[in-house]
Parts: sequence; C-alpha cells; structure tokens
Amino acid sequence: MLEVDINISITIMAVTKEQTQRYLENSKDFKSYIEELKKEANLYKVQMKKNTNKEMDPFYQLAMVMISVKLINTLVNINEVSVDARSGIKAEEQLNTARKEIYAIITSMEKVVGNDFENGLDENRDLLDKIKNINPQQRLNFLKAFKKSINGIIDAFGQSSKWRWSWPEIYFKYSVLCKNFFDFREFEKENDLDNPYYYVRREHFKLIIDNANYAAQEYRTKFDLSTNDTADLKKSVAMLELIRKIYQITGNNDDLGKTKTLIESLNNKIEALEADKNNPKKKKK
Repeated sequence: MLEVDINISITIMAVTKEQTQRYLENSKDFKSYIEELKKEANLYKVQMKKNTNKEMDPFYQLAMVMISVKLINTLVNINEVSVDARSGIKAEEQLNTARKEIYAIITSMEKVVGNDFENGLDENRDLLDKIKNINPQQRLNFLKAFKKSINGIIDAFGQSSKWRWSWPEIYFKYSVLCKNFFDFREFEKENDLDNPYYYVRREHFKLIIDNANYAAQEYRTKFDLSTNDTADLKKSVAMLELIRKIYQITGNNDDLGKTKTLIESLNNKIEALEADKNNPKKKKK
C-alpha cells in the first residue's frame, strides 16, 4: 500500500505549475468551442419543442447528434493536450464525458431508425420512410464520422482502461445502428452501376458486415479473457445471426455457409457450458 501511495505522489509531483498552466492555456480554445456547441445544441432542442410538425423530429435529432460527434472529437483533443502538457496524464473528466456522449448519440439515433436486430431486415420500414431525404452518402458520412469518434475515445482510454469490457456493447449497438440506417429494399432494387449511390451503398453494406463481425469477435474475447459468461457468447451469436440474414437475402452463399457454421459451433459451446453449469454432480465437484 505504501508503494502505491508513493507512486501516486510522484505522479502528482511530476506535474509542475508550468505544465498545468500550459495545459489550461492550450485547451482554452477547445473549451470555448464546446460552449458554442452546447449553445447550438440547445437551439435545436428549443426549435424541436416548438415545432408542431413531428415529421421533422428525425432531422433535429440528426443535427444534434452531429453536434455531439463534434463534441466528442473536441474532448479527445483536450485529452491529447493534457497528455502532451502534463507528462502523460489524461483528461479523465473529459474522456468520461465523451464516453457517455457515445451512448447519448446511440439513444438519439435509436429514436430515428430503431434498435431492432432480431427480426427481419425491413422491420423499421416506417422509420426509414420518414428519412428518405437523408441520402445514402449523408448516412454513410455520419456513420463513418461516428465510428471515428468511437475509435478516438477507445484509443484515448487505452486497452488497460477499466472500461475495456464495455466496448463490446458499444460496437454491438453501433453495428445495429449501421444496419438500421441501411435501406435493404433500395439496395436490392437499385443494385446496378448506373445508380449514383451504387458504390456508396456498397461501402455502407461492407461497414455493416465488418462491424458486426468485429462486435461478435469482441464479445468472444470478453468471454475468453474476462467473464466466462455465456451471455457474452449469446451476444456474439446475435451479431452473427444479423450477418446471416444479410447474406441470405443478398445471395452470398460462401460467406453464408461459413457464418452458419460459426453460429452452430458457438451455440453448441453455449449449450455444453450451460449443461455443465446446471449439472448437480458438476456443482458438487
């Protein structure tokens, strides 16, 4: 215990008044920008409350989440200033605010496109019809910007962070958002090179698959290295099931077969683990 206290004291003493002053000075513009973003967000909130045309709500939500993305990036920048000016010390308060903002964005976007991932790929049709004016390029731009912000936060915290095992949930929710923001009906109907959004939709499609696969892998890693809880394997299966549905309607038979095999393997593992857990003889041992 004494050794820990000494280490903490050394860390605190290592930050001089000059370093603290440099941090405050270099982060001043970023903090001013944050105040501007807050004012802008409040303006949209007031307008949304006053507006009687509820069909505009999704567009107000999108405007506010883009402000939130800018806020996250600015908070990450403040952390970089802190690390540089204060001998590697992170701006923990700002990073935690940014981490919470990720969840706030996801919650807001779930109001726009839904949060369903277990049913069919067109279950949120009524919501997608309300945002037809948001074109495929704009949707992709938002998703890429949000992903960059998520990665920025995770990189800033580092792999040894106490939040390490909360990241799979964020990847999971982000993957569902990517899926629900995608119009599979339009993708199938306008799947030709003459369509101006052909390559944009292809990139969005790949984003869904790549991130769902990554979220599935993250939950398997969480199971192996942390929890040993079959609930995490079930989350992995849920992501793979999402991919299976997509491959099934797009006719990607090779990848469909591989995905089905992996799902079957994980389900067998879950069944075996839960059978062992519920076996009275195993418990006695």
